[in-house]
Amino acid sequence: MKKFLILSDSHGNIEALKKVIEAEPGTTDVIFLGDGLADVRTLKEEYPQLKIHYVRGNCDYSRSDPAETMIEVENHLIFFCHGDGYQVKLTVAALKYAARQRKADIALFGHTHSPYYEYSDGLYLFNPGSVSRPRVGMPTYGVMILGEDTPRFYHKEVPAYW
Repeated sequence: MKKFLILSDSHGNIEALKKVIEAEPGTTDVIFLGDGLADVRTLKEEYPQLKIHYVRGNCDYSRSDPAETMIEVENHLIFFCHGDGYQVKLTVAALKYAARQRKADIALFGHTHSPYYEYSDGLYLFNPGSVSRPRVGMPTYGVMILGEDTPRFYHKEVPAYW
């Protein structure tokens, strides 16, 4: 069984990311969905035991980092991106199409700063929200558990750090 933290849209708030990692013992991997690549580089230095997967967002200016990628874990094919290239603020239709074209059964995205979960005909869509700048409510992150028959997804509030 693997426990993933799903993080997005930190926008320079490294303290929020650290609080999330400290609040989630047993985490093996982190998937960062963009808009805070400098924060990810800091996490890699401070938490070398974690495997950190990431993509760039529309506010990350390094074009050498991937805009989208895929990984295979525990018999699941995971497609992830920031989401801006699929207009996810309007609809998830293009993201669903892209994930299905790639034969993924899990699609992760950020960009909207709002938590989202949907299961549709064999495809899980999940957005953790923003760890630092939510559109509504408190900052949030996601937890994904793989290794059982059905993947499990959770939205959680970022622990207070001020």
